[in-house]
Amino acid sequence: MVRYILSWVDPDEHLFDIAMTFVAPADDPIAHLPAWRPGRYLIQNYAANVREWSSNMTKIAKSSWRVAARAGEEVTITYRFFAGVLDAGSSFLDANEAYFNGSNLFMWIDGLRAEPATLTIAAPAEWNIETQLARGEGNTFSARDYDHLIDSPTICAPTMTRHSFVEGDARIHLIFRNDEGIDTEQFVEPVHAIVRAQAAMFGGLPLREYRFLYHVGDRWHGVEHEDSSSIIVKRAALIGATPGDDGYDHFLSLTAHELFHLWNVKRILPAAFAPYDYTTETPTRLLWAMEGVTSYFGDLSLVRAGLWTEQRYLDHLRREIETLENAPGRELLSLAQSSFDAWLQEPAQMHDKANAWISFYNKGEIVAALLDLLLRMKSGVTLEDVMLHLWREYGQTQRGLEEDAIERAVASVSGLDVRDFFARYVDGVDELPYAELLEAAGVEASFTSREPSLGANVRRAEGRLLIDAVIRGGAAMAAGVLPGDELLAIDGNRTMSESDVTSMLRGRESVELLVARNGVVRTRTLAPRSVGFDVELTIVGANELRERWLRRMDE
Repeated sequence: MVRYILSWVDPDEHLFDIAMTFVAPADDPIAHLPAWRPGRYLIQNYAANVREWSSNMTKIAKSSWRVAARAGEEVTITYRFFAGVLDAGSSFLDANEAYFNGSNLFMWIDGLRAEPATLTIAAPAEWNIETQLARGEGNTFSARDYDHLIDSPTICAPTMTRHSFVEGDARIHLIFRNDEGIDTEQFVEPVHAIVRAQAAMFGGLPLREYRFLYHVGDRWHGVEHEDSSSIIVKRAALIGATPGDDGYDHFLSLTAHELFHLWNVKRILPAAFAPYDYTTETPTRLLWAMEGVTSYFGDLSLVRAGLWTEQRYLDHLRREIETLENAPGRELLSLAQSSFDAWLQEPAQMHDKANAWISFYNKGEIVAALLDLLLRMKSGVTLEDVMLHLWREYGQTQRGLEEDAIERAVASVSGLDVRDFFARYVDGVDELPYAELLEAAGVEASFTSREPSLGANVRRAEGRLLIDAVIRGGAAMAAGVLPGDELLAIDGNRTMSESDVTSMLRGRESVELLVARNGVVRTRTLAPRSVGFDVELTIVGANELRERWLRRMDE
């Protein structure tokens, strides 16, 4: 048994105190802190926030410490962790709340990762604690091993709003923190409908209790866990929100996405992650299936649950297609490669991200939709049937997905030869077959060239209008404009905002840009040109395939 105690002295310092007690499995055992966390495929170096470790610890590597102890000796190590970020994957401490993801701050000992663990949280007696960990005596919780411990986000606070319902044999909780001014009760029935729809797809829920841990904040962000999810929802979008509003729909979409991870990722897992290596990058070409397929079924479950109409779903799909078709990187980077290279997506490392990158969430969702239509049209089976097959063959047996497992599963379930589809649209960069597959479902896809524009993304920073990214093939690139340039004026007119740029370029064949680069002011001649497309998806009459595809669960 490995025992952890989490406490704090002055919460305004944002410092957690961690004490860890264990029996040394060998002389001078090594303690490690993860360098990344599941769900965020990027090295994050949590050790940068560790400070003031005990004298029996000697740091020997970026995220590793040697502990002075003899084999068989019980030893305690202590250290402090700065917790000053409140998002779905980080940790935060102040006078009103202690929130943490164990992957940030709990170390493991070589040789003891598989051992059971307990966590005692020294929170004020009147505070509530919400976590997926099993509660024992007082504020002590148990985990079956280290991986379970750090996969269990926890909120400790004096007040939280809780709504609960039962679906099948499981009790589901919606826990809200900082929800003042938000009508949270209106989400209970819709979330219940989402849970019911997804459970029906897999033949029931694989647990007895699940927690949605919501923080109301300034962004949208979610992270999946074994029996819970940690989600940040945007206050400005939810104040006064009602069904059909963008904020209301975004709440449901994010919730549905994180719930679907209950099966896809948390139980249907790439072999590359079994077990997780928290010390280094672990590339896999399957992230498009883990995240993109999850996005597809998350939003499709809103249709199944009767929360979205087929037109509302197609509006969503249209925006996803528009995002992809306006990403220059789609011509260079395959879906499988973008998955494999996820570890390089940090903007500081990828200097031309706007032109070189595509999102495996975005394209993965679109490819999943098209693959589902292909299966329905050619074989009569569905991508849902494939997911159920993966659940039975991999999720329930705890077997890791081989890199070609998705393609093999699709072929096995459908009886189709899908090698060409995967070669062209997953492993290749061919244009996606929108017309063929959407038209078969009675949906017409139209692509219209956009109005001539600057061909660059701009942003306001410290009172200046800066070129944030220059789009390949656009007017700004042709004019020699570079990211980081300050845009001062167009044809002698001062530019202060993106709307200024748009209005000054409208209807013009050529303009003079005044830009500043490295302290030197330059003039550039720019001829606005069209880059990218606007997309429309239009329903064309009754269609049996579409009706089966976008049907409610109760139909």
